[in-house]
Amino acid sequence: MDIFLSSNDQTDCLKRIWTLCCQCAATVYGSTPPTAVYALRTARLLFMTGAQETGFQWERQRSPRFEGNVGGFGKWQVEPGSIASSLDYLHKRPDVLARATQWLFNDPHAPNNWPDLINMDAILWALRMDDNDKLALLFCRLHYLRVAMPIPDGEEQQAGYYKVYYNTILGAATVPGTLGCYQRFSALLNPAIQRKDTTSC
Repeated sequence: MDIFLSSNDQTDCLKRIWTLCCQCAATVYGSTPPTAVYALRTARLLFMTGAQETGFQWERQRSPRFEGNVGGFGKWQVEPGSIASSLDYLHKRPDVLARATQWLFNDPHAPNNWPDLINMDAILWALRMDDNDKLALLFCRLHYLRVAMPIPDGEEQQAGYYKVYYNTILGAATVPGTLGCYQRFSALLNPAIQRKDTTSC
């Protein structure tokens, strides 16, 4: 769990997460590299998702047992069913797997068969670890990558997109609440990052 000792600590943590969102959005994609505008749109959705799911403060859903395999994992609260679907997707898309591998490990020697070397239980334990953010963020990105509808541009539209395709009708989140979380946390970032005319991360 991230414990913010001061406003500077919180801002530094949020900037680190924002940077990861930008890198993941630009690097992990389907068949066509995203434009700078679409990568920024994706990064904002990823940031919005983490803001709503946990406020970037914990790695394990509060209600189930910590050691259980039910519920959400990581700051983006990815669930085992979504992770399994994303792993299946990676097996079918070696091009996406190669990009995801390089982004996740940042090492040219990292093997692309890592999903076959790590079972689900090991992945879930890794996601419980404090600040293991790249892995959770990757599975969040892959979840959205499997959605056929493109990510919308406006913040309110993105909050609605999150509600439909990530939180779903079964989740407790609302569009106004999600939008409020995003705006509250994004306001703590460098103003240059949040300018409305920003076209890239």
